[in-house]
Amino acid sequence: MLRSALLVAVVALANLTNGLHFYLRDGEQQCFLEELPKGFIVTGHYKTEEWREADARYVENPAIGVTITADDNDASHRVMNQKGSHQGKFSFTAAAAGQHTICVQAQGAQGGGWLSSSVVRFTLDMGLGEADDGGRAAIEKIKDISQKINILNAQLEEIKTEQKYQRERELEFDGATASIKRRVLYWAFIQLGIVAAVCYWQLHHLRRFFESKKLV
Repeated sequence: MLRSALLVAVVALANLTNGLHFYLRDGEQQCFLEELPKGFIVTGHYKTEEWREADARYVENPAIGVTITADDNDASHRVMNQKGSHQGKFSFTAAAAGQHTICVQAQGAQGGGWLSSSVVRFTLDMGLGEADDGGRAAIEKIKDISQKINILNAQLEEIKTEQKYQRERELEFDGATASIKRRVLYWAFIQLGIVAAVCYWQLHHLRRFFESKKLV
């Protein structure tokens, strides 16, 4: 009971440490509780190592088989029942919010593949992923991005239209300015011609006046 309580406490800190390990004997099952939100995905990686007296250390033993189960306590429903080798990974989705019981069991290749006094160290890394909403969140994000892109495209089209209008106005202004410059230049030539004609007429008139008065 005490060991199980300690195990639950350790697992409660799993979100902080992202990993834990405990010890099992052949056929022994260890369970712990996990409070899960609805629709969230639980993923885990595990590895087992057997204590070998000859080497005085823990070593991997491919003959070890592992069974992992997960049950929804409120609905009394098993959401995962997986059997695997001495190391691997698992995942399941919490169909409803609440406490889930996750159990692990290690066995020898033939239900007693190692001595009953042998101990297996079970290392477990668990993680809680984002809600499994069938891809709706991704679809909503894509829709949101698409909407923003459409808005940007509309704004770009408005900018292009405004720039086109400004260019047309500039061309009109340049044309009007050039026309005004030409008219001013023409008027200047006309004025110069008039002044020249008046001067010529006055000089001619003065010459005739002086000739008529015998002054020249």
